Amino acid sequence: MFRRTGTERTGRTDRTDRRVQDHGTGAAEPALRLVKVSKTYGSDDSAVTALDEVTLSLASGTFTAVMGPSGSGKSTLLQCAAGLDRPDSGIVMVDGAEMTGGTEAELTKFRRNRIGFVFQQYNLLDTLTVAQNTVLPLKLARRRVHRGRVRETLTAVGLGDRLGHRPDQLSGGQRQRVAIARALVTEPSVIFADEPTGALDTRSARDVLRLLQDAVRVHGRTVVMVTHDPVAASYADSVLFLADGRLVGEMRRPTVDAVAERLAHVGDDVMAGA
Repeated sequence: MFRRTGTERTGRTDRTDRRVQDHGTGAAEPALRLVKVSKTYGSDDSAVTALDEVTLSLASGTFTAVMGPSGSGKSTLLQCAAGLDRPDSGIVMVDGAEMTGGTEAELTKFRRNRIGFVFQQYNLLDTLTVAQNTVLPLKLARRRVHRGRVRETLTAVGLGDRLGHRPDQLSGGQRQRVAIARALVTEPSVIFADEPTGALDTRSARDVLRLLQDAVRVHGRTVVMVTHDPVAASYADSVLFLADGRLVGEMRRPTVDAVAERLAHVGDDVMAGA
């Protein structure tokens, strides 16, 4: 189980900390909440701190991009927040429920009921059709499959006429659309997207990013996307910047140029706060 900790620290994340502390005063439950989450790999002289007491709170129905230089901790943040890895300390809550991992089976059940995933490499099974890949999480969770909803979801992502196709009959952009449909059909609280446009051409990337926007605006989901691309980040409502495992900044209503400029100076924030 994730260990509970005390009051959030002060510093460069004060604004985010206040959002956490204000929880319980009548505001809606955050879709995702992290309190002082830390993760270290290795030990002794070889130890590397991937996350250093990260605290944040994301409202339901928002689209957040996470950016930072290589080694900043953005992938570790996604993995810990999504239950794919266990933090060493801190609290992770999804839709008001604390994520616990007494057993791998419990953690897997938690993810299946509350979390959706979209990965760079799609993670589709080549032997299954588009429809079968889409309903696979429901089958694994032993949840009822509503065929009408599956068709409706695939139609919404532009694949209503591809239900019987297999992944090798689809383009990269179409495969990522299947991955988005697969994430949506389980009706998760949060969808985590890890470099979802990294393997796509410009047009397909734009279409996928618009579908992620629709997941928020039409379906009311919360999307958290790790990306290195300022263009992709500009589709989000806000961008969180990480450096050396710490949250060092946030940008609302991002633009491509503003994100690129901010990302170029992320290291300066670390030095200023040292």
